[in-house]
Amino acid sequence: DQTVLGIDLGVNSLAVSSTGTFWQGDDYDHWCREFEKRRGEIQQRGTQAAHKALLRLGKREEAWRKQYIHTIANELVSEAVEHDCDVIAFEDLSDIRERLPHAKWHHVWAFRRLFEYVSYKAPEQGVSVEQVEPTHTSQRCSRTDCGFTHDGNRQGEHFECQKCGYELNADYNAAKNIGVRYARKRQHKLRSSPKSESGDAPVDVRVTGGTLNGESHQPLAGD
Repeated sequence: DQTVLGIDLGVNSLAVSSTGTFWQGDDYDHWCREFEKRRGEIQQRGTQAAHKALLRLGKREEAWRKQYIHTIANELVSEAVEHDCDVIAFEDLSDIRERLPHAKWHHVWAFRRLFEYVSYKAPEQGVSVEQVEPTHTSQRCSRTDCGFTHDGNRQGEHFECQKCGYELNADYNAAKNIGVRYARKRQHKLRSSPKSESGDAPVDVRVTGGTLNGESHQPLAGD
């Protein structure tokens, strides 16, 4: 038996979990802009002293970025442990630039580092880290008795299924879809493995108020 925590990465919220926890990107964006502004001011001087100042600023910025993402990674792993999760599931980040055309370079850097940090922190707590195919996780209804997929389902940060009317935050919807996709992938792998004696072993997705398994929607308080 396994329980999975789905994680969606984005621009407005750097990370959102299937338990409904949001790690907002406002503060991160603010300080990235401040560093960029300061860098521009120093570059205008064009002196040797300014060059050295830029190097110092770059080191401070890099240290700040790493510490910021380390903090989120620690909290994300704690979220998984607190909710008795065995797995943390992310989307495959291979084509993240194409899927998030409005993401700036520092967002993409943050996504990759967050996955990297969680990948080595989580196993220390007995939690594995996996990736799933990202296609349509933002457009698909996360109610598994629906699953209707349509571009019109998502409007900015709001998700409303055009078929069943299910409404919720779009990033939270995607996080649940990521968890469900891993659950279904895991169940299919178990059932198709000739060596497996647990082909029907359940894999649950940890969500607000309870669990949502890969087979059917369970109405939950706060869901």
